[in-house]
Amino acid sequence: MSLNRILANSLINELKRYGVRDIIVCPGGRNIPLVFQIEEQEHWQTYYWYEERSAGFFALGRSRVSGCPTAVVTTSGTAAAELLPSVMEAYYSGVPLIMITADRPRVMRGTGAPQTADQTGLFHKHVAFEIDIEKEESPSLKGWKMNGPAHVNISFEEPLL
Repeated sequence: MSLNRILANSLINELKRYGVRDIIVCPGGRNIPLVFQIEEQEHWQTYYWYEERSAGFFALGRSRVSGCPTAVVTTSGTAAAELLPSVMEAYYSGVPLIMITADRPRVMRGTGAPQTADQTGLFHKHVAFEIDIEKEESPSLKGWKMNGPAHVNISFEEPLL
């Protein structure tokens, strides 16, 4: 099993432990390892959204209605930044929302390669929890009290699948 698949599976198991019922997926190239793993699950309702800003607000509404955290999965770069308005709303209203932003490997940051915007700390002032993971690191949400949004930045290696 590839490291990408192991990492994606570990994150999915952590989402289950935190009671995620709905996942909103904004498909792209970089998040494809996670999207494939999400599609194999029957644990939750998956929605596909093709515009990140409205996906974030849809997820916010799902969390408010259910009282459970909802996850939004985006690809890298500017797609991740489109979630900021919904992250701010979730932060100021204490809604449990999980933003999962796919990323390139850490060694690519700052190299000028396409879509290598530094996504770590992207929502820093407006999240209750954030983590940056890659390879064999644990995608643990331990410490997140579900009192506002969480940001999980997950780096996938090439080849993606």
